[in-house]
Amino acid sequence: MESAAGSLGPRGKRVSFAKYAALVKNLRGVVLLNPREEGALRSFEWLVKRFRYRNLGVAPSLLSSSRDVLARYLGGKPLRELALPVAALEPLPEVLASALSLPLEVAETLVYASSYVSPALLIGRSYLDHLARVAAGVVRRCKEMDTRSWKLHLRIADYTALDFYERCVDEALSVIDGAEPQPVLEARAGRVRKDAKRYWRIMCDAGEVFLVYVDNLDLAVRAGVIGKVGRDAAAALSIVPVVYVPPGAGG
Repeated sequence: MESAAGSLGPRGKRVSFAKYAALVKNLRGVVLLNPREEGALRSFEWLVKRFRYRNLGVAPSLLSSSRDVLARYLGGKPLRELALPVAALEPLPEVLASALSLPLEVAETLVYASSYVSPALLIGRSYLDHLARVAAGVVRRCKEMDTRSWKLHLRIADYTALDFYERCVDEALSVIDGAEPQPVLEARAGRVRKDAKRYWRIMCDAGEVFLVYVDNLDLAVRAGVIGKVGRDAAAALSIVPVVYVPPGAGG
């Protein structure tokens, strides 16, 4: 099948299901950053040191463009190079990026985070405006966060990704099978508003972004992907919580 962005057939590197199953349970997030942005690597290293992450994923295009900087973190220190487990998922990042004018690194991170049932971790400002443009909701914070608060709210973001997932996949399957998308998307927007209350300890109406919700099903509908993908693509069409770690976080 074809779209404006090209064929939706399989492409790229794929991971075996056995390898995927071994990694998905222990993955704590999918990282998105520009390692050449001032303060971004410092925030990444602070995150790694303070939270003792052993498994953070990184998608192919980011690794391809920044392997020289990120190589020393690979092999579970803490980065793991990710690949997709089924062919139906492989074309989605390029299609979404092209149709919605997103950097490929952003579209890939969203697809991979959903497929690995994980939050995304945006470290630094480089991609924040792109994510805000496609957001289904935003949590803002007006309080300074110490290490304890960061640990708590990163854990809550992990619960957000997990708790959304099964219902979101069922809804994506129904839309792929022909259900009208708008009522589904409206229901999901309501769940985003409800979920945001989990962050009551830090949230306010105005302040710095802490978390952006992105509904990948909404992106797929806007991109004209629905009807051009198989049912396995539903794995990539959940709501992804993206935690924003500002440049220079942790001092």
